[in-house]
Amino acid sequence: MRTKNSFFNFMANTGSYIINLILSFVTRTIFIHVLSAEYLGVNGLFGNILSVLSLAELGIGTAMLFHMYKPIAEENEDEIRKLMNLYRILYAIVAGVVTVLGLALVPFLDVLIKDKPDIDGLTTIYLLYLLNTVCSYLWGYKRAIIDGHQMSYVGTIYNTVFTTTQFILQIIVLLVFRNFIIYLVIQIACSILTNIVVAHKADKMYPYLKKDKKSLPDKKQIKSIFKNMGAMSIHKLGDVVLNNTDSLVMSSFVGIVSVGIYSNYLMISASINTALMGVLGSTTASIGNLNASEDKESVFRVFRVLEFLCFWIYSYVCVGMMIVFNPFMEAWAGEEYLFSMPLVFLFVLNFYISGMRKVVLIFRDAMGLYWYDRYKPIFEVVINLIVSIVLAQYIGIAGVFIGTLVSVMSTCFWIEPLVVYKHGFERKVSHYFGLFFKYTAIMFAVGGLSYWVCSFINMGGFLEVVLKSIIVTVLYNGILLLLFFRTMEFKELWGVIMKIYNGWKEKRKNKEE
Repeated sequence: MRTKNSFFNFMANTGSYIINLILSFVTRTIFIHVLSAEYLGVNGLFGNILSVLSLAELGIGTAMLFHMYKPIAEENEDEIRKLMNLYRILYAIVAGVVTVLGLALVPFLDVLIKDKPDIDGLTTIYLLYLLNTVCSYLWGYKRAIIDGHQMSYVGTIYNTVFTTTQFILQIIVLLVFRNFIIYLVIQIACSILTNIVVAHKADKMYPYLKKDKKSLPDKKQIKSIFKNMGAMSIHKLGDVVLNNTDSLVMSSFVGIVSVGIYSNYLMISASINTALMGVLGSTTASIGNLNASEDKESVFRVFRVLEFLCFWIYSYVCVGMMIVFNPFMEAWAGEEYLFSMPLVFLFVLNFYISGMRKVVLIFRDAMGLYWYDRYKPIFEVVINLIVSIVLAQYIGIAGVFIGTLVSVMSTCFWIEPLVVYKHGFERKVSHYFGLFFKYTAIMFAVGGLSYWVCSFINMGGFLEVVLKSIIVTVLYNGILLLLFFRTMEFKELWGVIMKIYNGWKEKRKNKEE
């Protein structure tokens, strides 16, 4: 069942990604040509400000989902209902806190924007972003019970329908009205509708949730939940600083236009990351279930296979990004929206390091180990902000990227795997670092060869992008296949793929009969 649900989650996430990627690129292309770079900058900046305010969430979602794995595995409806009641109350409090903090920031918007752009209704635009964030907490929590049952594909399907509707309506608004505020209203409306529909679906799938909306877990369990929330709140802080303050530092020390250029690169990398996390993230609930019911050796074996899969996917994507990022940007948005190659390298390197942490973080969260590295994000935050702010004043955007890289390598890179190996697998962490440096060395060697081969193609336009993409795909993946096809990790992964394929084939055969 775990494999089956992971496959359904993967297929839904992949389909959703393809649809959203196409429509988001079409929408962003029209956005770039209809509105100015300043609008892109404001869009990125306000989105990041609200992400910073999401610190008020305190990691409630992750902590609650971890505590639901066991009662879900045991089909303990009474316990699940109590946990969901607590979840609802906590998220209502979060919505109130975010509202107050968000409104308190309104007088300081001018401070956060260097060289304020000539855009009407900046405060209204910001308040719309705030409304969208607040509403996500009022209904979004019910998706957790569906995800906990390893059926996240249900929410993904609804999300895809409403997101598709959103993009189509936004394209019409941009072409006909050229109005950014209407553009945002459509985004908010579709987001709210998605959460309401998914919440209604959860009620239908699990009707026992409606039987008693007042009962809460016992004091001992609430204490355990709040303990995990305390640890997750600090982790949340680290995630927010890494993922959302770059735009704030750029806006304050470099300028709003640089945020607009950065937001294009970020949109592409975020779209890619969403797809990749569709592959890896679809296994989270299954890993939580696995950890609750299997021995450590079985869990570690799954970890090795997923780490191998993570390396293959992220290394291929990062090499591809180095080769086609700027040719694509130039053909798509124009020369004025390009980063220099050193900046692209720093951007992609941060993306790779972040990607290679994914599997460790998935296992840490699924195994409930976030208490052990709870102080790590404090050092991460301090290092990131100090290095980014200081260097941004001397070398601009490069300083912001270097700040992120330094903070991750000096904290997360070694602490996270140490916690998982020591407290989860009860093994020496040297195994992980050996794998990481081996994988990374292979990526640089094979990626360097791929970059050199593709450097001979320089005709410009989308044709160059397509040809380089084909070459790097065949060359890079072909060499990796030759290097790894005899390893345990590859054989295990191939076995899972064939098991899923044969199951699908058998099911199709039975339908035809």
